[in-house]
Amino acid sequence: MGSKDYILIIVLYGSLLSGVFFPHISEKISPYIKYLMMSMLFLSFIKISPKDVGNAMLSNRTGLILGLVLRLFITPCIAYYVTLMIYPPLSLPILLLAGVSTGVSSPFFTSLCKGNISYCLVMAIISSLIVPVSLPFIVNLLAQSTLDYDLLAMAIFLTMIIFVPLVAAFGFRAISPHLLDRVNRMGYPLSLVVIAAINFGALGRYVPYLKANPEQILYCAIFSIGLAVLLAGIGWLFERKKHWPDKMASSGSQVWLNNVVIIALAIQIDQPLAATLSAFYFIPLYGFVIFYSVLSKRSTLPILTQMA
Repeated sequence: MGSKDYILIIVLYGSLLSGVFFPHISEKISPYIKYLMMSMLFLSFIKISPKDVGNAMLSNRTGLILGLVLRLFITPCIAYYVTLMIYPPLSLPILLLAGVSTGVSSPFFTSLCKGNISYCLVMAIISSLIVPVSLPFIVNLLAQSTLDYDLLAMAIFLTMIIFVPLVAAFGFRAISPHLLDRVNRMGYPLSLVVIAAINFGALGRYVPYLKANPEQILYCAIFSIGLAVLLAGIGWLFERKKHWPDKMASSGSQVWLNNVVIIALAIQIDQPLAATLSAFYFIPLYGFVIFYSVLSKRSTLPILTQMA
């Protein structure tokens, strides 16, 4: 982990706590979370070219298809039913979070941990394209009776959040690559500002709810960590017979979720528990970056992190 990563962690948790301590200001930012999320995705997508995606897809088609099924369908179902048995009020928030796409920052995290970057790259892009259909589908299949929200509206919302920045990034790359390169060079500080704003506005509107239900904070913290451990373990076992880079990438593509999408969605559909759970998920998300980074330095296995 470098100094930039420690700064990111400080900004991440500091902005999240600031939103809790200054809820009136935070609440004013909440309606703009979806636009901030689109900005963050745009800054991530401009680092990726269509050629990168095509090359990576050709390198491991079978493994990627199975990984996508695991990420978008199997693990959300497992997480949902386990939570339904243990603590039903969190079953829908867990389903939403566990059913979201692999985070677009996962290739960067994978590079820090000496994993297979191309695998996580394609998992992030393809799962992002599928999730506007897959997430409403599994919610309708498993938890329709607990969600008072139009699933078509959810699909449209997810499509807007993901496709607008993706098309914009690829469009700018074709029209003005030099301008995009200049923006890309400023990507890190811009991303810090956007992430801080998202975190600051994530929970402010729900502070009264959390004060009235303090036990939910504890439950969200415990279940977010439990979900991350479950997803990381399933991803690791999925490629347990392969070398470190593939096992690490498989686990990382499961555990490094696009939780900010669910924060934006939760605010849109007024689901305070889903927003709180997704915000707390930042704790294990970055915890696994540190965990795998330390493990990778102790590993003596071959490192296969070059793009296909």
